[in-house]
Amino acid sequence: MDLSVAKKLKDSDERINISNHFKIVAGPGAGKTRFLINHINHIIEKSDKISDIRKIACITYTNVGVETIISRLGKSIDYVDVTTIHSFLYLNIVNPYLWVLEDDYKFDFINIDGHDDIVPTFSIMNEWKRRTRQYALNDNNKLAKELSKLHWYLDDGELILRFKEIWEGKVGSYNIKKDSYLEYKKICWEKGLLSHDDVLFLSIKIIEKSPRILEIIRGKFPYVLVDEFQDTNPIQTKVLKLIAEKETIVGVIGDECQSIYKFQGADVTQFTEFDLPELKTYYIEDNHRSTQEIIGILNYMRNDKNFHQESPENKHGHKPTILIGGFIDSYNEAIKLCNKDELYTLSFKNELCNMIQYGIDNYFSENIFDEFIFSDGDRGKMIFYIIHSLECCKQDKFKDAIKYMKKAYRKIKDFDDKATLENLKRLYNLYSRIQQINIKELYNNYIFGFYGVKAKVTSGKANNYYKNLTYNKVACVITIADDDGKFRTIHKAKGDEFKNVLLLLEPKEQYNEETELSFLLNPDMGNESHRVYYVALSRTMENLYISIPQLSDENRRKLNNFEIREVRTKS
Repeated sequence: MDLSVAKKLKDSDERINISNHFKIVAGPGAGKTRFLINHINHIIEKSDKISDIRKIACITYTNVGVETIISRLGKSIDYVDVTTIHSFLYLNIVNPYLWVLEDDYKFDFINIDGHDDIVPTFSIMNEWKRRTRQYALNDNNKLAKELSKLHWYLDDGELILRFKEIWEGKVGSYNIKKDSYLEYKKICWEKGLLSHDDVLFLSIKIIEKSPRILEIIRGKFPYVLVDEFQDTNPIQTKVLKLIAEKETIVGVIGDECQSIYKFQGADVTQFTEFDLPELKTYYIEDNHRSTQEIIGILNYMRNDKNFHQESPENKHGHKPTILIGGFIDSYNEAIKLCNKDELYTLSFKNELCNMIQYGIDNYFSENIFDEFIFSDGDRGKMIFYIIHSLECCKQDKFKDAIKYMKKAYRKIKDFDDKATLENLKRLYNLYSRIQQINIKELYNNYIFGFYGVKAKVTSGKANNYYKNLTYNKVACVITIADDDGKFRTIHKAKGDEFKNVLLLLEPKEQYNEETELSFLLNPDMGNESHRVYYVALSRTMENLYISIPQLSDENRRKLNNFEIREVRTKS
């Protein structure tokens, strides 16, 4: 992105004109949230368009981001609606105006209650096969996995339901027919189920059917400000541009080097090429978060002559450290080096950082989710969702804990809200015992016989599988929404900052040195995996540690900006 024509702001406190569309490029630690809060207060102070009923829409991409902005707004929150992009569209377009599409699609209006990830049930798949006459697709486990991969895309301006990759959508030797994709969605809608990206599709369709709804949105929100805009996708951008055609002032804030959600449909060019009439572009360069030693590595990775960060406070600290050894050894060494201060452990894959949390030092299958959800029918789903519920409870995510406990017992008659809470309390009180056992013991001793659950695990494939699978290994692959614990994926750490960070690369069994260290040896910000690691390193305020299983002499010489320590356990 060419910043040579953009205006540099001296810091996040500098004010800009509230009457123009704008784009802000802000690197890590630049204070973009501070700028956003200041700009909101500036609008409230100066604009005659803001009132109790005409508010500023402030949109970000995670619930953690929403909570952060709300906590900093203070009394100004009375004039601001802070939501994620999906919540904004659901609350202001889909929920109140879905009836506009009732002649085009059939919806269960009574049971639609928000949006969520959808795993197709056997009843959904059987109905879909009946309607589309694809009875040859008899592997329901594989079919469920493939249907779950269908997403909406904006291809050449047209909304298309398709698979991301051309090789997806195959069940056995048969391909799912293209003209049957939409039928799957229709069946879900008839059952009151909306996925996250259904919200995007339906928002566009509602606006196309009734353009006057845009006037209502503009009337409610004379200003729309979008944080983390580098993570937007083309459908979201289209909605935003439709709103911005008249009256409403739009501002977007982001950083192309922190765009890390391509797997969810994000397209960094939506930010770099975003434009509106008379839009002004600015950038904030300094990094108030990290030491100069860490900033130096970030600048090296970024390699942008028009964007070079410094620490305005001239913060200095230790060299970032590479720890050579296993995960557990690296973690123990990092704890020692940061003098028992809080250490946050980050990894690309969820199960890697959780291996340390649950004390697992050998790598294992990352397909546990698929094996539970798609290979053992309703029993597998029940076990997995119970464990998910308990892990949410462990992190005080009680709303999610209740949601997953209800999912686990969705087919159990009379399992109501009271039973949900009683069962969650019963199992969580046993957590210290449950996490020490295998899945067969968990099911036979603590699930079977309660609330009408019948049939122990006694023989067959499931018996052998569950007997050799521990609770902690399943817990390792559980993904907690808005995870704010000390062991997180890099994506879950986005928008946060920590004094001490341990970054885990691949374990020895999966490790290829040239590939895994390429983000340091030959950084390329056009490569999303390099941007993910850029985000990880940039979360660090003072002490950065990177754990790798081995390092060649040649690469050791190249990484001279790091301190290198061997931490392998002596035999």
